[in-house]
Formats: sequence, C-alpha cells, structure tokens
Amino acid sequence: MWTCKKCGAKVDSTFEVCWSCGTTVDGVEDPNFVPADKASPIEEPSVIPSLLVADTHTEGSAGEAGRVHLTECYRALDLMQARFIADQLTAAGIPAVADTHDLHEELGTLEGGPRVYVRGEDLAAARDWLAAYERKTAEHIHE
Repeated sequence: MWTCKKCGAKVDSTFEVCWSCGTTVDGVEDPNFVPADKASPIEEPSVIPSLLVADTHTEGSAGEAGRVHLTECYRALDLMQARFIADQLTAAGIPAVADTHDLHEELGTLEGGPRVYVRGEDLAAARDWLAAYERKTAEHIHE
C-alpha cells in the first residue's frame, strides 16, 4: 500500500496511480484523469468477425485496411471447436475466424452452432481441408 501525496487515499501497491485522483506514487498529477464514478460509459463496438490479413482484393487506398467479405464454411459443436478449426485453417494458410459468442445457445435455438468464416475466395480450399479433417477424425474414432 502507498498513500497518495495529493489526496491522501490509501492505494494498493499494484496500482501505479491513485484510484481517487490519478496522481502517481511520485506525486505527478494527470490533468486528464477522470474518476470512474464520474466517467461516461464506454461504448463497445458490436462483435463482427474480421480477418487480420493483407487482402489485395479489397477496396481502399494503399496501407488502408479494406473490408473483407467473409463466408461461413463450418458450423461447430461449440465455441472451442470453432476456434480450433479456425486456428487450424489459418495454420494451413487459409485465413479464418470463428464466432466469439454462441448466439444460438444464448437465444435458445437448437439448430446450428458457432460458425467459422473464411474469405469467399478461400471457401473451396477450406472445404477441401475440412473434408480431410473430418475423414481423419472419423478414422481416429473408429480405431
């Protein structure tokens, strides 16, 4: 624990600034500090799948990220499998992303599950990879 030199608040030693006034342990004040109880709510952006890939087929100026159209390529059983499939596809050179929330589970619908998405131009390669993956998985189960 340390005591703030400005306001006298007791501050946990894991904090670098006073939680009450924003002053550092050395007494340096942050003129832009706003206490949490007086700050406005943080507006969080909606969850939209995106790929962090350089795509020469997108619109926009050089160096500016363009939009990449994503196509569903797989419906997973759960979020863990969706993330695993997306990671495996990416490791195989097919950029992919998975849902971060299972809306079907949250909304109570029984059809579908979390999805994995790839660029439209990668859909055929992703389906080939997925077919090979499902064959290997079936072989492993029957061993």
